[in-house]
Amino acid sequence: MMQPGEDILLDNDDARLRRAWHPVARSVDVTSTPLAVHLNGDEYTLVRHGDVARAGHGLEDAPFSAIEVIGDVTWGLQEVYGLVWIAQERPVAELPPILEWFDQGYHSGVLTRSTVASAGVLIDNFLDVTHFSYLHRQSFGRSRPVTDDGYAIATTDGRVQLTHDTVLQEGRRNSAGGLGQRRIATYTYWPPYITHLQMVFPEDGAQAAATLICQPESKHSTKAYVLVLLPLSDPDLDDQINFSDRVLSEDLVIIDKMADARLMLSWKSELHTRADRASIEMRRSLSKFLDLCEAAQSAVDQKEVLV
Repeated sequence: MMQPGEDILLDNDDARLRRAWHPVARSVDVTSTPLAVHLNGDEYTLVRHGDVARAGHGLEDAPFSAIEVIGDVTWGLQEVYGLVWIAQERPVAELPPILEWFDQGYHSGVLTRSTVASAGVLIDNFLDVTHFSYLHRQSFGRSRPVTDDGYAIATTDGRVQLTHDTVLQEGRRNSAGGLGQRRIATYTYWPPYITHLQMVFPEDGAQAAATLICQPESKHSTKAYVLVLLPLSDPDLDDQINFSDRVLSEDLVIIDKMADARLMLSWKSELHTRADRASIEMRRSLSKFLDLCEAAQSAVDQKEVLV
């Protein structure tokens, strides 16, 4: 097991990741035509026995056509959050609750993008609010450096929560007649690769949510899914999906050019600032999760030896 300070780079095909739930496709993309997907370096084939994908937003009990993994052995498959998930071995944790998904007062969309970077790097980048001013200046309209003002971290049972209160769109007039749009953002991370973002805009009371979920396809490939969730009172879902896609594209401009796209698990082997506290806690949480996965597999191996 990893000790603090060890230089460990996490690959997408790390065997410990087999003991977690991972998305492998959007629900709407799995039909009666076999679909090949990749996870942790392995290939699987999905087929739906019918044409009804599982619904969401409080309609999880509605009938849907089941999905089968053809010709491949997995521990389990489930369909939730508009995605199809596979666990290759018995998972050490269940999927976390994304409450907006079960709320009929919301509507949503799921966008996907692919990158050569690892899933861990994508999650790490999503938790970094300090790059708004130089990487997302066009989308967020933030020109002044982002500091750790209004920045708070909490950790509970492996979950990492970052609250960040800042001003975006600094050059625009807001509804109160001033400049900028205040945003209170709450990021919640669950290992290995899920981060949920809830946003509140105090000036006009608007709300929105987005969830980044990463599929570690292979050593050199990751698929990112972004669940975009808006209250039904906000009709601009397509605009919000396009905005999220634009932000992700800005991130990938940098991420895709990294010399080494693996995540450095050791928080002592890289330079971090006070505003990197979420990244550090994410690494701690992920490392503990991977230790649990390793211990679970060791217990199985030991039992098989005794038998």
